[in-house]
Amino acid sequence: MLSIVICSVNTGYLSDVTENIRSTIGIEFELLVWDNRQSNTGLCEVYNKMAEKARFPYICFLHEDILFTTKDWGLVLTDLFRRKPQAGIIGLAGGKYKSRMYSGWYTGQEDLDCFNITHRIDGRDEKMIQPRTGGASEHKVVCVDGVLICCSRQAWEEVRFDEQILKGFHFYDIDFSLRAARQYEIWVTMKIDLIHITKGGDYGDNWVREAMHYHNKTKEPLPQYERTTITERRAGNVELKVAAQWLDWLKVQKISLSNKMKWLIGQGLYRWPSLWYPTLKFLLYRPLGLKKIHLRSLKRSHNTS
Repeated sequence: MLSIVICSVNTGYLSDVTENIRSTIGIEFELLVWDNRQSNTGLCEVYNKMAEKARFPYICFLHEDILFTTKDWGLVLTDLFRRKPQAGIIGLAGGKYKSRMYSGWYTGQEDLDCFNITHRIDGRDEKMIQPRTGGASEHKVVCVDGVLICCSRQAWEEVRFDEQILKGFHFYDIDFSLRAARQYEIWVTMKIDLIHITKGGDYGDNWVREAMHYHNKTKEPLPQYERTTITERRAGNVELKVAAQWLDWLKVQKISLSNKMKWLIGQGLYRWPSLWYPTLKFLLYRPLGLKKIHLRSLKRSHNTS
């Protein structure tokens, strides 16, 4: 039995996902919806208030712009909790490593990131799965992505979302799962297929500010990593790779020069020569219009091939 919590700002998405849940979940459930169109309340506060009303032993926090394509996915989740009695949280995407660098859960390292999500972009579905071939049907991680966070009621009661530090719409998922990992196992399952109807998240100024705020305020010791698969020596080598990955990811985003400088100085990225070129692209790629030049170059290459 699942209590489904959704923070809604789009009635069309909400209607579609509600009907989708009814037709695919496969077990008894209740739907708890917060209409956030007017109040614009932070997700941590919304999720805590809704979870307090939940009647069932497992609580599933969902984005509303999703559609499940796996039948009986509710049974998949509850069965995994049954098979993994130490599990506190299950997600569909997450990481075995959370860097101390300013970053989301994604590291860019193939053996550290786990996900099974289809993105629907402009009507075209793009399947994203990692590990790509074979392997286990579930992976132990240290943090999950917020598109789906399913937890035991006990885990939520003991950990709760931190609405004191996180008052916006980012890092609630990473913070919640990292703190839960102190006493519970965190898992990503590959057995549930889900379509995320999105053009991609907004990683502009708001996200950057919240990323810096979280990393500067969190009391969690970072990095955190799944110690049964990652050695301490390996962890030390991952940090600069994560920093470079996020400099590359953010280079196309609309970020003010002030926030870019805070991002660089706050982490002392200038100290590492290997990051100088990624830093240069981070600073200049969007202001100089290099993305347009890059896309034109790719188009010419495609036309002549």
